[in-house]
Amino acid sequence: MAKRIYKLPRQDQLTKEQRKILRLPEQGDYLIVGAPGTGKSVVALMRLQNLVKTQNVHFLTFNHVLNHANKCLVDEKLQDNMHTAMSWFYSLYWENCQVFVPEEDNYQPDYDAVMQDFQSKKLELSDHSLIIDEGQDLPPQWYEAVDSLNINNFFIVADQNQQITEQNSSREDIEICLGLDSDEVIELKENWRNTMPIALFCNYFYTDKGSPKPVIPNRPSINIPILYEYEKLDSVKEQILREYHFDPSKLIGVFVATDAKREDWVRRLANDNQPRNNPSPVITTYSSSQKGDVHIDFSQGGIVVLSDKSVKGIEFDVVFIQTDGFNNKSGSEERLKKRLYVMSSRAKEKLYLFKSHIYNSILEEILPPEGEVVKFIPEGETKELEQELLKRRKL
Repeated sequence: MAKRIYKLPRQDQLTKEQRKILRLPEQGDYLIVGAPGTGKSVVALMRLQNLVKTQNVHFLTFNHVLNHANKCLVDEKLQDNMHTAMSWFYSLYWENCQVFVPEEDNYQPDYDAVMQDFQSKKLELSDHSLIIDEGQDLPPQWYEAVDSLNINNFFIVADQNQQITEQNSSREDIEICLGLDSDEVIELKENWRNTMPIALFCNYFYTDKGSPKPVIPNRPSINIPILYEYEKLDSVKEQILREYHFDPSKLIGVFVATDAKREDWVRRLANDNQPRNNPSPVITTYSSSQKGDVHIDFSQGGIVVLSDKSVKGIEFDVVFIQTDGFNNKSGSEERLKKRLYVMSSRAKEKLYLFKSHIYNSILEEILPPEGEVVKFIPEGETKELEQELLKRRKL
């Protein structure tokens, strides 16, 4: 296991756009929108560092893994202010009403009933501020219920092209709910995470018709995304372990469709009897059964195995995506593209996909055709370039 750089940038390392956001007044409602890698979480965490000195502020995220990853980036004294949005909501209700949240379905609050209870208790949080990361994955009713508490300060970062939950909010939904004016919505455009080939691949799945595609970063790389077709999973396992042992300081994400596949990959990767130059990697994972108890060290190299819904907002040096086993119950190609967009945009340096040579993958149906080339102009350049989107290899 080797150390990995995992920390917030210094303020003098921020972009002009990001510094502008940090200069926003402490009071007021703001929506920050931008593609993966544009620094939405960075400005949100820095906003927390600034506001916690003077305000009762809560930093809320969509899922437990992102909440844990964000906590690793801030001082320990700030971590008590950080929660998942739903756990904070349920705790708030319990503390003030002394009963469980009324639900329409499992972990789906009856928001009308909740707001009535808030009103009967005359509950108001006008002296509180909320900072919300991945705000697009909370439903409009959640915002309406929280807004009814007279919270005066909302700072929300979101990207509606990353909606992968059944209940979510569009950019317009959030603007309407909070009554935002145009100058209270700020766009981040510079991608600081992905290489040029990875960003081009991700943009292929961009479905947000209301916004232009994200800017392609001027970070050339020879590592074009690759789709491996395998006969035996052990050959993929070897690819993953080789990637780790090539540089043990890298954090590798392995993304799969189901908990069964997640558990299988944890077992496979831990069972390595091949002689290696480096010690075996630390292999970690997370599932909902852990109830928020996350044990992933983002400051060390290693391998993390996750289902696709646990990867929101976080990043890895290298990503492997197993395309087998995904389904499309909604029948929406757009929703399927968003899932692949989210998974692939987690990769900083290298991106690999792999599929069985026997089974058809529903994700393969939306992948770029073999030999697909796109024309583009990188950020800061004027000359048009061409790039192949996805190479295909057999294992």
